[in-house]
Amino acid sequence: MITMSFVAHQDDDLLFMNPDAASDIAEGNEVWIVYLTAGNLIAGPGGMAYADKRIQGARAAWARAAKRPNAWTFELVTVGGRQLATNTLNGAGGKVRLVHTFINAANGADDGDLARMLRDHSFLAKPIDGRAGYTYPQFVAMLKALIGYGNPAFIRVHDTQGFQCGDHIDHVHSGRIAMAANLGTNGTVLRRADIYFDYIITGFRANVSGYWRDEKQQIWNAYKPFDSQLGPTSWDNVTDKQHRRQVLEIGDHWSPADL
Repeated sequence: MITMSFVAHQDDDLLFMNPDAASDIAEGNEVWIVYLTAGNLIAGPGGMAYADKRIQGARAAWARAAKRPNAWTFELVTVGGRQLATNTLNGAGGKVRLVHTFINAANGADDGDLARMLRDHSFLAKPIDGRAGYTYPQFVAMLKALIGYGNPAFIRVHDTQGFQCGDHIDHVHSGRIAMAANLGTNGTVLRRADIYFDYIITGFRANVSGYWRDEKQQIWNAYKPFDSQLGPTSWDNVTDKQHRRQVLEIGDHWSPADL
């Protein structure tokens, strides 16, 4: 079985969709993590230095989750006529793959390419690694092709209603864009979608304990040294938490108009 998680930044899956994703690996399933932005602080090519550090952190974290050496193979995958940069964990039988789009993340007054694409469907989001840009319809079409290529049993996405909780703009918009790519022409869900709460879980009850609490902490610890924006204990207060808002089954209706 393949699962595919769509997240905004290189730490979101580790914080908000774990230990679910890590337990998939433990059960022998194939896990794809799709990062819908570069996670950069500086817009454009100048943001690649920090984005690359976060990629290195994600690699270290997912190698730790799979209990494998931190060694990866780079591969360009073409879906929907678009080339995407991917990394596959060596020695894991191709079961852990990271996929990068490299479009600009939101920072400060810059509300990011995800928001711009949603606000203006003709806006061209330009990946910071120099690849061809995307309009909103092109980006959704690429993600839809990626889902078809990977053929996951189900997908994981950020909370599409996160603005109600004061969530990060990239989280909400990545959830909404991933859901748009998971819809048929009649607005119904094509693959099961697990929708996860994000920052708000800091105030939720602890519901991860024992082995998986320790694993989530160790996986998170593997990421932290690579991210210069984090301290030694940053976000440790969510390693005992993971909460879904809802699960949408195949055939359920979903639309931004319903939010």
